[in-house]
Amino acid sequence: MGSRTDTRSRMIASAALLLREHGVAGTTVARVLDHCRGPRGSVGFHFPGGRSQLLTEALGWVGALVSGQLRQGVDVGVAPDVLFRGICEHYRTQLEESGYTAACPVWAVAQEAYDDPDLGPVVAQVLDDWITLLARALGDAGHDNASATDTATLCIATLEGAITMARIRRTTRPITLAYEAMAPRLARPRA
Repeated sequence: MGSRTDTRSRMIASAALLLREHGVAGTTVARVLDHCRGPRGSVGFHFPGGRSQLLTEALGWVGALVSGQLRQGVDVGVAPDVLFRGICEHYRTQLEESGYTAACPVWAVAQEAYDDPDLGPVVAQVLDDWITLLARALGDAGHDNASATDTATLCIATLEGAITMARIRRTTRPITLAYEAMAPRLARPRA
């Protein structure tokens, strides 16, 4: 059972890594199998729904990783600007270390397959989770609910756009600008 789970987990992780670099169209079953060194027959065995199931699970997995990190920060009272800075730093490092090829797999799917009947709802759920968690941190810091949700939405949208521009321009300056523009909105409201 251990190797069965390991192969499945490796395939999901490989699909997520490939999504961040190649998008939906470039994340083929063959490429996933090459990346994770999985046996050719393993897709049908582990993912009876085929490529669609594999990509859906990879997207859910990577979304849950980020949500888990956000949730941990919110649960221990990390300030919203610190949470957002951490996300920005994660993507800055990822872009620099990959030579600007690795972006956000969730955003890649959102751009290519937002209307896909399998992937679209997963993207929507992941983005809703991220916004909800960041809004919760903002609420804990004294922002009213409507303002917190709007600010969290703006943070995610701004960062994802900045990641795209950073890839194109091959500089992390757009991510720095995104953080600098949003940080004042994330501060505790004045009484």
